[in-house]
Amino acid sequence: MAVYAIGDVHGCLPQLLELLEAIRFRPARDRLWFVGDIINRGPDSLGTLRFVRDLGDRAVTLMGNHELRAISGLSGHGDRAFANQMGFFAQAPDLPEIHQWLRGLPLMHHDAGLGAMMVHAGFFPGWSFHRARELADRLQEILRDDRRISTLFSSASSSLPDLEPVVTEEMASLHFALAVMTRMRICQPDGRVVWSIPGEKSGMAFRLEPDSPYRPWYELLDWPGEERVVYGHWAVAGLSLNGRFKGLDSGCVYGGRLSAIRLDHPETPVTQVTCPCYVAPE
Repeated sequence: MAVYAIGDVHGCLPQLLELLEAIRFRPARDRLWFVGDIINRGPDSLGTLRFVRDLGDRAVTLMGNHELRAISGLSGHGDRAFANQMGFFAQAPDLPEIHQWLRGLPLMHHDAGLGAMMVHAGFFPGWSFHRARELADRLQEILRDDRRISTLFSSASSSLPDLEPVVTEEMASLHFALAVMTRMRICQPDGRVVWSIPGEKSGMAFRLEPDSPYRPWYELLDWPGEERVVYGHWAVAGLSLNGRFKGLDSGCVYGGRLSAIRLDHPETPVTQVTCPCYVAPE
């Protein structure tokens, strides 16, 4: 059995199918890990979502920030970006099933046998592994609950702290954790999260020059052991294979590549396919 991790697909179904052909994916035996953001911006989000969903237990798919935005919108808490970018949901006769499937996506995945774990964006440097696992499990539980999911989205603040809140109110820590695992890219050297850089836009932002005062989150994560950490979300950084940390968002929707790494045989070369530029980088 081969196990492959695949970067942010963003609705680029033709490139995903080409990549699976390149790695000779055998559905009866092989398994896939998707880092999240399988939808939005590309040419066929619904087709991609249905294809990945129909893989069943042959695939592990994480919650990315685009899946989270979709869940929020479909749960009645949509923002302008949801309305502008995700009109494709209106075309889906199976929308209730899609909504429920999205709500069941985990925030992190860990396989001790493979010596690997996966998160869409990153882990807060101030967490232990067990704290990250606890928060991810709690969030997944809430996202599946009709009553508590509404509370989660309706109580969200427009601003986020740069450190995990030290308060007795659980929801504040959960909001912070949800943002970290789906949106974080960089930190201050002391571990405080940097949510935006003045003067930069979203999308292809967070390009770190050598003299930058900020650091990638993974450089500050001090978890013992040698387990690999697979993540996505950082298109401008491209394919980033830094020791045990494997960044797989190689900007396919922006005219970059869609990438896959083999987890059960890490010495296997990276497999990539080139992609058209479906969306101009912001």
